[in-house]
Amino acid sequence: MEIITTKAGIEMLLRWGHFLGGITWIGLLYYFNFVQTEYMKEADAGAKPDVLRKLAPRALWWFRWGAMATFLTGVAIMGVRGGGMSIDIYVGALLGTLMFLNVWLVIWPNQKIVIASAEGVAAGGEPLPDAADALAAAGVASRSNAMFSVPMLFFMGASGHYPHGGFGVVAFLAIFLAVMVLEYNAVYKALVRCPQCNKFKLPPAGILGPMASVPGVIGCGFGLTVVLFVILEVLT
Repeated sequence: MEIITTKAGIEMLLRWGHFLGGITWIGLLYYFNFVQTEYMKEADAGAKPDVLRKLAPRALWWFRWGAMATFLTGVAIMGVRGGGMSIDIYVGALLGTLMFLNVWLVIWPNQKIVIASAEGVAAGGEPLPDAADALAAAGVASRSNAMFSVPMLFFMGASGHYPHGGFGVVAFLAIFLAVMVLEYNAVYKALVRCPQCNKFKLPPAGILGPMASVPGVIGCGFGLTVVLFVILEVLT
């Protein structure tokens, strides 16, 4: 019983849940980006609706709730620790939080439209008019999450094995600004689908660029890791 009544024991159980949720979430993130998306590019037309109607909803359930479990246990761990951690953990938490928000506010809402469109077509109806735009919006956010996951996992590990010391405001602000530029690109296609957002006349963004390919998104992830690592090395 001691393990669940001491601060260290509670943190250990939270970390266990954090690992389980994270493995589920990131594993499915890689499945969607490296396996399912590439399969859908080559699949026969008759196979695609079956994937969208039967496979994707099941995978997306575990995907989004794995993200939820990871986020909540991560917040709880930071609450139990109460501060005093290296800046690396805050960088990892920043990336993880943006990824979590992308799942629940961009990827899942847009995937629901895509799935509903596939269900309608299977029932003899027409595709939903905004299904293609929804798929594109979900795709950019998902590719961006795959890119973010590489430095996120690096800095989570670095916090315990190669820490850069305490929280540095200048270093974190520099990283925050760099990451938010990429996050803007990740969510832009979702923003412009909202009529209320169009009035702001946002500039063109929401591009996949090299992230359109599996090697490209992996390379972007490692490149972002190097950039953020150099920022910490220089500013801490």
